[in-house]
Amino acid sequence: MPEEILTVENIKKTFRSGKNEIQAVNNVSLSIHRGECFGLIGESGSGKSTVAKIVSGLLKPSAGAVRFNGKNMQMVFQDPLTSFSPRMTILDSLCEGVRYRTKLTRKAQEERAYEVLEQVGLKKEYAKKFSYELSGGECQRAAIGRAVMIKPELLICDEVTSALDVSVQAQIIGLLRKLADELQMSYLFISHDLALVSGLCDRVAVMYQGEIVEMGETQEVLAHPKEAYTKQLVDSVLSV
Repeated sequence: MPEEILTVENIKKTFRSGKNEIQAVNNVSLSIHRGECFGLIGESGSGKSTVAKIVSGLLKPSAGAVRFNGKNMQMVFQDPLTSFSPRMTILDSLCEGVRYRTKLTRKAQEERAYEVLEQVGLKKEYAKKFSYELSGGECQRAAIGRAVMIKPELLICDEVTSALDVSVQAQIIGLLRKLADELQMSYLFISHDLALVSGLCDRVAVMYQGEIVEMGETQEVLAHPKEAYTKQLVDSVLSV
């Protein structure tokens, strides 16, 4: 069994609004092995994105711990367009993170950026474009490219295909599979789309109201769900 690249232990997250408290995440534990694609599924509001933000360090947990056994972790967001500055070219956007996290010269940064653009299926001329000049699928490819510039060991994908049409979704999933093989990355893949998770993820956890209610091998969980909520999710897909 490969070693664990990520361990999440009993994390909780409580948000406060005035006198009210909302328990967004409650006692969530999971682990991801090196080279594994781990899916986190559930309906909107189940706590998936909160878990992703805690794992990435964008949010601090109210309790519990996250241990990352690696050097680099990156995150790709749901809406690629809003994740880019409209004032920066794609080349500058790709180089920005490298500039702060490595000692590469500007020339080396640009060489790496052109290499990554090719990896994610974008032509060299896209480097001079702005994000708003790209289609949704092209923009998400660029966002993935920006995330892999520093060759992360773990890539967090938070609903990265939900804003795209079905044909483009398939292209992005194919790209993620290719990059996993080429870069030996692990994934935390967050989605409400069971078909995408089934085609990409080795293991999956099902979230409901801030808690993980079921976890296991993806095909086993989806083919033989044990919990009522998981059965409801699977049935809702089959009935469409």
